Amino acid sequence: MTQALSCFNNYLKLNDSKTEVVVFRNKKYDEPCLDNVSLKIGDRHVSCTSKVRNLGVCMDHYLSMDKQINQICQSTMFHLRQIRKHLDKPTTEKLVHAVISSRLDYCNSLLYGLPSSQLNRLQKLQNTTARITSRVGRYSSITQVRKELHWLPVESRIDYKILVLVFRAMKYGTPAYLRDLLQQPVKQRPTRSHYLHQLQVPVAKTRSFGDRSFCNAAPRLWNNLPPHLRSSKTIEQFKSNLKTYLFTCSY
Repeated sequence: MTQALSCFNNYLKLNDSKTEVVVFRNKKYDEPCLDNVSLKIGDRHVSCTSKVRNLGVCMDHYLSMDKQINQICQSTMFHLRQIRKHLDKPTTEKLVHAVISSRLDYCNSLLYGLPSSQLNRLQKLQNTTARITSRVGRYSSITQVRKELHWLPVESRIDYKILVLVFRAMKYGTPAYLRDLLQQPVKQRPTRSHYLHQLQVPVAKTRSFGDRSFCNAAPRLWNNLPPHLRSSKTIEQFKSNLKTYLFTCSY
């Protein structure tokens, strides 16, 4: 670990007392011996734990993101109880965007590829938020309510976040560590996919981790976009057209 940190030139320093270690693995091929792995960081020996927190995101050793979704649901419901019945619609909508939507969208690209049972929990949360914002009854069509609010469903918001990252990486080359993961098909002469700005999709070894990784998920989402979207000139134009496209696909 000391040798790894010495490779960085950004004055990165670990807080020994707050450092956590986790070994990510597939649930189907779990090995209990992995829990006995420990690292020496500074003067401390840090043992493996079943979950860690990074930039406010809680990740378990199976990357099921169950604890992160629990955290989002708990914090969001707390704020919804405070908002309910006390504000008019325009104020409620502004507050929802500032407090609720920001929690649903924070690092949501990590939720790509999760089972529908997990994403449905967040979708129900968004539906409840939409009902409170629009002040409609529990038996009203929630799809129509979200459409009137011009809200993308949770799964489409995840796709939106990933595709914006891809466009930034392809157009502006930032961040470099994501740009390096995106490759165009290598051919001896320009092909149709080259002119359509398509990306090469690597073969994933596992569905649980490989299909959810950025280098695999991002090209698949990008290649499914219409050519005119992939050829956008600016990030503002791309965001606007992308939201319109996903909105049309969702409703």
